[in-house]
Amino acid sequence: MAGEINQDEAYILGRGFSANARLNLQYFLWKDGGFSLHPRIPADGENLRVAEIGVGTGIWLVDLARSLPTSARIDGFDIDLTQCPPKEWLPRNVSVYNVDCLAPLPEYLLGSYDIVHIQLFHLAVHNNDPAPIIQNLVKLLKPGGWISWGEIDYSGWKIVRTKEGIETEDNLSPLLEMIGTLGGTKPNWTTDDWPIRLPEFFKENGLVNIETDNRPFPLELLPFQLDTALMASEEVSYKVLDRMDGNLASRCRELITASFCNRQRLAYNVGRLTVIGQRPAQ
Repeated sequence: MAGEINQDEAYILGRGFSANARLNLQYFLWKDGGFSLHPRIPADGENLRVAEIGVGTGIWLVDLARSLPTSARIDGFDIDLTQCPPKEWLPRNVSVYNVDCLAPLPEYLLGSYDIVHIQLFHLAVHNNDPAPIIQNLVKLLKPGGWISWGEIDYSGWKIVRTKEGIETEDNLSPLLEMIGTLGGTKPNWTTDDWPIRLPEFFKENGLVNIETDNRPFPLELLPFQLDTALMASEEVSYKVLDRMDGNLASRCRELITASFCNRQRLAYNVGRLTVIGQRPAQ
């Protein structure tokens, strides 16, 4: 297909100010009624070392720093830090670094962290297999350290309607299909089931004390969650679909507009899945 880009290598979402606002809203919606760090993970010790993989805007780092002891050191790693605050504006115990955590990790980082956090990394997982990433994350841990992986669980996603929306046309399902397959050019990443199999992947890679938390969004947050999904879809339409032949991008934006017009009648719900596991102490 003319104009198609290598989707395995490209970041298909935006990095502008609207994308930053979307990421920050997504974070607070995810956290609502739950946590920024799973409560099973001990985080009250002195001199904790915490790492986040794929920091985005850095909102998790900034928020977490407010709840940890001041002796904690929090490091963020990403291949692109342009969405983060300037380094001198970050909390004193927060640092960010250009590191590709899909590649072999620098030796000086190995075995350094009590907690490694990763969230909403779905688009970086190739071939429905997070094992290579997990193996890299385990190498970052001290003995007894914890991994926390948060991911949207699409396995049980469903359309939710109000009484007024019973007869409303469902434009969301075809929109998610279009975005999930990038206009029919690849298998639908929103139907991948690997997030719900993270406990299996954790066990296969030697982690213990594995726990799962899976919470749908409460109904009152569905319009806001829908807004973030429509914003992300629009980003994909401009960054990816506009480069492809045909009218994929314009059709995508028509579906976005129709879905937004029905925002008070129809939305969809998914699970906010967090899986944690511990590296054995010995």
